[in-house]
Amino acid sequence: MSKKKLALALVWSIAAAAWIGVVATYLLVSSKTVFVIALTAAAIISEVAVWSTAAVLGLTVIESRKRIWAAISRNFKSKELG
Repeated sequence: MSKKKLALALVWSIAAAAWIGVVATYLLVSSKTVFVIALTAAAIISEVAVWSTAAVLGLTVIESRKRIWAAISRNFKSKELG
């Protein structure tokens, strides 16, 4: 396994573990504050994973993401006007 694939696997494993932690917190902890903290941490970790992926694979991932969202929003804009 190349270093890039290993780095991405590690980053996304951490992100998946964070979201599993959110589900566990939701099910096991009755404090809303703790749940919100876990949810916020998982969201930040996921964003770091996305940007880490972009850094490892290059900015083409970010450009593709922009094109996808532009196409989606263009479809909604044209339906709103019509």
